[in-house]
Amino acid sequence: MDAPQTDPNLMTRIFKPILEPFFSPINDFLGRYYMPWATICALGLFIGAMIWVFTLRKEYVNVDAPGKGFFYDLRFWTIISMLPHVLVYLYFSKWS
Repeated sequence: MDAPQTDPNLMTRIFKPILEPFFSPINDFLGRYYMPWATICALGLFIGAMIWVFTLRKEYVNVDAPGKGFFYDLRFWTIISMLPHVLVYLYFSKWS
C-alpha cells in the first residue's frame, strides 16, 4: 500500500491569504535594507544577554542554589544554554 501523498503547497494555500496582509508591508519595508542586519541584531541580543547576566549580583541570581560551586552559578548556565542559539544563527547566516 502506498503512503498517502501530501500537498507541498497546502500550508501556503491555507495561511498565505490570512498572513499576507500583515507580513507583506513588513517584508517590503525590510527588503530595502541590508539583509544581514537581522542576524546581526539577533546575535547582538543573545550576546548582550550573556554579558548582562554577569552584571547581576551572584547572590541575586543564585538565591536558592543548593551549593556555592561553579556548577551552581546560573550565570554560566545562561551562557551554555544560549550558545546553541548563537551557533545556529552563525551556521545559517547567509553572509558567514
